[in-house]
Formats: sequence, structure tokens, C-alpha cells
Amino acid sequence: MKAKENIRFSKIYKQWYVLLIFSAFLATALLLIGQLSLVRETELKLVDYRFRLDPHPEGADTNVVIVAIDDGSLDFFKNNGISWPWPRSFYGYAVDYFTAAGAKAVLFDMQFYEPDIDREETESEETDGAFAEAMLDNGSIYLGVQLSEDSLAAQTNLSNFTLPVKSMLKKEVQLYHGLIAPIPVFLNSCRGIGIINVVPDPDGVIRRVPLIHRMQSYSLPQMSFSAWYNCSHIGETITSRKNSVETGDVNIPMDREGNFFVNWYGNRAGVSPFRYYPFQAVIASASAYFYGGMPQIPPSALRDKYIIIGATAAGLLDLKTNPFTKILPGMEIWATTLSNLLNHDFIRFTPSWIDFLIALIIIFLVFYFVTHFSAKNGNLLLFLLLVAILGINYLFWMKSRILLNLIITLLAFMLSYLLIVTISYLLEGKSKREIRRIFTRYLHPDVIRKLEDNPDQVQLGGEEIKATVLYTDIYNFTTISESKTPQQLVEELNEYFQKLTGLVLEHGGLLDKYTGDGIMALFGAPIARDDHALMACRAAIAHKHLRESLRQKQNRTSPEELHINTRTGINSGPLVAGNIGSDKRMDYTAIGDTVNLAARLEGVNKIYKTKTIISENTFTLVKDHFICRELDFLRVKGKTQPTRIYELIDDIDAEVDHNELEIYQKALQLYRDGNFQEAADTFKLLEDSAAKVMLDRCQYLIKNPPEQWDGILTLEVK
Repeated sequence: MKAKENIRFSKIYKQWYVLLIFSAFLATALLLIGQLSLVRETELKLVDYRFRLDPHPEGADTNVVIVAIDDGSLDFFKNNGISWPWPRSFYGYAVDYFTAAGAKAVLFDMQFYEPDIDREETESEETDGAFAEAMLDNGSIYLGVQLSEDSLAAQTNLSNFTLPVKSMLKKEVQLYHGLIAPIPVFLNSCRGIGIINVVPDPDGVIRRVPLIHRMQSYSLPQMSFSAWYNCSHIGETITSRKNSVETGDVNIPMDREGNFFVNWYGNRAGVSPFRYYPFQAVIASASAYFYGGMPQIPPSALRDKYIIIGATAAGLLDLKTNPFTKILPGMEIWATTLSNLLNHDFIRFTPSWIDFLIALIIIFLVFYFVTHFSAKNGNLLLFLLLVAILGINYLFWMKSRILLNLIITLLAFMLSYLLIVTISYLLEGKSKREIRRIFTRYLHPDVIRKLEDNPDQVQLGGEEIKATVLYTDIYNFTTISESKTPQQLVEELNEYFQKLTGLVLEHGGLLDKYTGDGIMALFGAPIARDDHALMACRAAIAHKHLRESLRQKQNRTSPEELHINTRTGINSGPLVAGNIGSDKRMDYTAIGDTVNLAARLEGVNKIYKTKTIISENTFTLVKDHFICRELDFLRVKGKTQPTRIYELIDDIDAEVDHNELEIYQKALQLYRDGNFQEAADTFKLLEDSAAKVMLDRCQYLIKNPPEQWDGILTLEVK
């Protein structure tokens, strides 16, 4: 019973509901694994790769421009006797030009936390005052503020800059206690402030920034969010939820840590997606504009623009890293974030339940493909599934910037595959070994391979099936064996069985047992098939053709003579098949009336001197494929119900004398009607052995007429 239990258990785990339960457990475990720092960092790397696969610099808002304090500007002013740091009046002069040009807003990604230095020609109050006055005239200047974990300038009044935030979070974590803010004269002159703190991910890459920072009782905006809010949504309440920030009709998605994931536009050939102007060109354009010349940067190029001023010079150390480049000017963080906000160009995240559902579906499909398909088809489906995972993930990213968790889906695919393959090896490997051990003596290797691929087709515990049984025997074998030594007899039988068994196996049969000088074979077991009778008859016809070829041969060997003397009985119907025996010895076999009748029909051949007799049940299943003739209507020994028996002659398209078949059928009908003399006269027209047997019977009945005649012959011998 051990083999039965092994194979039975190998079937249970393949049930869809069992696979679904396992899938749910593994999907839940994957969500927990997804919280590990290594997994999260790997997902971020995969996000970077998606950015690089699909850059779209054309998506950057053209109303966002950058004024760069670059090396060229530093050198230009140095050559004109003005060293860094420049007088604050320079920035005031630039702001005046932006005001005249009609710029929308000016953002300084710089810190003015100390007064300007005194110079020979100017004093700090003068230059700071000029800058402050320019800011007041413009009315839309935003200055950078850096938060600190220390209580630096903690008493600075920032109430004019705090946002009207309505928080839905149960708990807000305040990481900052102080700040480095512009000097008071600038705070009183600017439109707003913007936090410029940037914390890269552990690998040093800038991917996300907070939009709102908490410090004491203040809710302070990040630099680009400050300009966007004050220019477009001033006065609107801001709701900070777990995964979003809402203001007005705009819903800004956040990641699970509450940060804004920057939708980087990328670049081609190292060119920024944003328009850059060097600071020296702005100063030169301002001078030309105010003194009646032709500005290098015309006012129209700056009208309604968001202008971000910051450093790109390597010596000023404001270079960052993003998914596209390791050398990124810090202003591009704010430029990109501002462009995202202006165009609602957001990266959207799927909730955890969606990640769970996707993982569940992937795991279930992997389990199902491995357990319900052959290795070849299963691997093809797995490959298509992997392509679908990658393709759908990339399609969502490319079309809508929806960020499906790729690492979770890939882990779902890989871990589920490794798990189910391991389980299949441990469970099915054992069941396959049991199948090969049990059936290697009985079945063709191709059939065994099919059973190994689908062990759930096997019912070793016994079940009633519809199948066909084929029995063979050698006519007059006792007489033949008397003239042989035991060694000769065994060698000849082995050679004989080698050929006969091969024909059975080649036609999908199962060699049930050797019966001395014959065999018992099953068709339709252990793999159920509808054409079991057809396959059995094909095996019998193949042996008939072998006999005919041997008859044409001169000097036949003894094993070849055994083939010529072989008789076959075939019957189809319900039977019980399974592993039958004891704990010490067990074989796969079949029992039942169907088996018994097949054995009886093999013996009936000696009465009619035929080679192959099939039952009425078998005839009904194969009559459209083979030429058969009804031999008789008889009741075999041990059976109460009579059965019609048929001689299997040849394939349906074989050349036979159909006139003789019709004569036999006519004579048989006369015999059944009790017209024994006419039947005898008709049987005399035929030369074959079965007709001669029927002729002798008719002549006996003429001499010994029965009192009651039903046309049924009852056999008293097997």
C-alpha cells in the first residue's frame, strides 16, 4: 500500500484549492520579505533601470528654467575684479531684470543666513538692502532654508511661512528642532521660503523628497512645493494622508514613507531637460536691458517662467546623484519636482493589497503550470508568464508611470518555481520511481514516460474501468514441448515472447502477465483511453501479418513456428484494475468477468480452428475499422449469458473475399433458423476451417435433431 499512498499524496497537492492556499501563504510571506532593507534597495535599483529604459526629457516643463552659477560665471567676474562670494546686489540686479521680464517666480537654491561681507566699495547693509528691495519689488521670491536636528535659530518666527496642513496621520515624527534661515531682512522681503534638505537613499541616489517638513509647530514647504503652492493654490487647505498630499483638486501620491518620488525626465547625450542660462548672461542681459541695449537673454524668454538659481560650479559642491547621472546640479531636484507638480506628472504606487494580489496570481500560475503541464509545455508557459510580468510592469511604467513592485513579482515567480519544483521532485519523484518500478516490466517506455509526466492518471488502489483484455496461447504446446530440453524450451519461449510482447507494447498495451505459453495484456490501463479495443485489435492484426510473413518463409525456426500456432482471444468491458497482492509481493493486474471471457475466447479458437476471436462487445467498438465475421452464438463454460463471437480477419481496407463472408453469414442464419440441411449445403461451398466445423455440426444435428432449438451452443469445456 506504500506505493498507493505515495502516488495518492502526489495528487493531493496538485488540487487547485491546495495550490491556492499555498499561494496565499507564500504571497503573505513575500510582503513581509519585501520590507527587508535589502529587498527594498533592490527594488529602488530596478526603478532606476526603468527610468533609464524610458527617459522622456520632452516631458520637462519649459516654464521651468535654471540660472547656473557655473565655473564660467565665476571666472568672468573674477577676471573683472569681483571674487566669490559676489555682492548681494548682484542678485538684486538679476531679480530686477526678472521682475521687468515678468517672471512667475524666482527660487534661490542658496542660503543667505549671514549678512554680506563689507568690501572697499560697498558695505553689507547696502548690498543686502539692494537685494531685499529687489525682492520686495518682485513679490515672488523664494529663499532656501536648511533644517537642523540641533536647536539652531529655533526662535526664528516662521509663522508667515507655515502651511495650512490638516494632517490625517495618527502620529507625526518631528526630526528637526532647528534651522539655518536667511537673515531677517531677507525673511521679511521674500514671498516664501523652501526647505532645501535632501536626504539620499542609502546608495547615495536622490529619488524622493518630502514635500512638507515638520519643525516644532510649523509645517514648512519644500522649495519647489512652496513656489507651486503659493503661485497656484495659495490659501487652500492641505491634507496630509498616509500615501498622499491633497490640496484643492490635486492629489499628490506619496510613497509608503510619506515622500514624494521624483519623476525624473532623464537626458539624452548628457543634455539637461531644462533650459540653462549662466548667471553672467543674466547680469549682462540686465545691463543691456536697463541701458537700452539688446539683451543676450531677451525678456520674452523669461516671461511667466519659474526661475531657479543655484550653483553648478564644482568648487561650490552642490552636485548630487540621480538614477541617470552621478553629477547632477542640486537645482535640478527642485526643477524636476516643480515640473512634476505643475503638470501633475506623478509616479503612482500600488497599494499593498494589489501587490499581494499580483503575487498571489503569479505564484498560483507557477504552481499550476508546473503541476498540470508537461515539462516542455510548462516551461513554455512559465517563459510566457515571465515575459508577461516584465512586459506588463514596463507597460504600466511607460504609459502611466504606475510603479508596480517588480522585485516582489520576480521573487514571487522565482521562489514559487523553486518551491514547487522541489516539492514535485520530492513527491512526484518518489511517485515516478514507484510507477517505473511497477510498470517497467509491463509497458512500453513511451507510455511509462507519459505516466511519469502525469502520475495522477494512475489508480493503483483499484478502480473499475472500461478496457480490453487480450489473451494468447500456443496451440498444441504440450506436444511441442515434449521434444525439447528445458533449456531449449525456455530459450525458444523467450525469443517468442520477445516479439509478441513487443507488438503489445508498441500498440499501447500493458503486459499483465505471462501464462506459461501465453500472455495476458490490458489495453486502456493504467492510462484510460477510449480506443482500447481498437489498439488491442491492431496488435492482434499486427501478429497476424507476422504469421503470414512467416508462413512464406522456408526453414522456419522453432520460435517462428510458435507464432504460427498462436491463438488470441479479445474481450472489452468493465473490469477492476489495480495493485493486487500482499505486502511482500504485489502486481498490477485486472480481474472480473471481462477478463474471464477473454481467456475463454482464446480457448474457443481450437473449436473453430481459428486464430483470433473477439467478443460482441469488442466487435461493436471496432466494426468500422476491421473486417470481422460472426462465427457463432454460444454460451462459454461458467457463463449463463450467451455471447456472439466474431473472427477478427483484417483491416477494413484489406483485400479479402467478401463473397465468402456473405456465404458464411447466410449459412449461419440458416443454421440458427433450424434449417440444418440448407445450412450444411451452404457451408459446403466454403473451404475454411470454421465452415467445416459448422458443416460437421449441421450434419450431426440433422441426424440428432434437438427437441428445442434456440441457436445457442453451450460449451462444456474451457
